[in-house]
Amino acid sequence: MTRTALVAAAGALALSACGGSREVKTIATPDCNGPEWTCFQSGPCPFAEFKDSLCAVGEADSISSYSLGIQAAETRARREMAAVVSSKVDGFTRAVQDSLSKNNLGEDSSQKVGDLAQNLVEETLHGVAIPRTYFNADTKVYYAIAVLDVKTFASAMKDMKKAKGLSEAAKQDIDKRADGIVNDWRAEVARKNGAPQ
Repeated sequence: MTRTALVAAAGALALSACGGSREVKTIATPDCNGPEWTCFQSGPCPFAEFKDSLCAVGEADSISSYSLGIQAAETRARREMAAVVSSKVDGFTRAVQDSLSKNNLGEDSSQKVGDLAQNLVEETLHGVAIPRTYFNADTKVYYAIAVLDVKTFASAMKDMKKAKGLSEAAKQDIDKRADGIVNDWRAEVARKNGAPQ
């Protein structure tokens, strides 16, 4: 089974398993020896438990201390989340700058939006939580999942419009694109779970 198929299967299992019970199911495959979320890497969460969130999983091994192993996995999950958020912010920033340029909304506005991108990444990462950790005693691997609510992320994107000197049209464009993030992520989760397009 490929990693992509495994992630899709994990998402489908998670969505069906999370109906009323909070019991953590496991998937018996060579690549995944723990709760279904340990098979995931990063992106829009396919798990009902973390609906409308972005998830990133960190792993650590070869650490004899349980607490240090969990801390290392949490740090790696946060680092993975930072990479994902940075990528999403860069894409969002480029799209806004391109739109401002095409609509003749000013080079100055475009530069101001670009300057806010790094601050936005740092601000957004304050909203990251680590709701689950797991230690596989057989493989000696520690796992942690970092979760960021998509609405929090979209709200942080909207903060770009606070840049001084942005035109009203530029602010409206930022709002429109930020509102589209939630719908895009829901569509991606549905696609990963095999929903018809």
